[in-house]
Amino acid sequence: MGDAALSLVVAEHVFEAEPGAAVGRLTPLRAEVVADAALARWAVALGLGPLLRLGRGAEQEGGRETPSILATTLEAVLGALYLEGGLPAVRDVVAGLAAWRRA
Repeated sequence: MGDAALSLVVAEHVFEAEPGAAVGRLTPLRAEVVADAALARWAVALGLGPLLRLGRGAEQEGGRETPSILATTLEAVLGALYLEGGLPAVRDVVAGLAAWRRA
């Protein structure tokens, strides 16, 4: 659910930022923002890695720094945020993480 809310919020932002742009331009912009690498950076910025409860194997292999695990964790947090505060809450958090200006 968090990945869907994130994708919607990012798609809205990209479309609003470039309303006349072709889909061929908008899709890569959206994909760049929702890629694991970007989400992992945001998860690190929020300090989510140390909060993870991992199995022994993932712990020993550095799971707290694994981009895919961090990205999935952030998506889960955004899903919970969506359930508690709806899309406006997700929009606000993503805008802050992405350093977008909000009106």
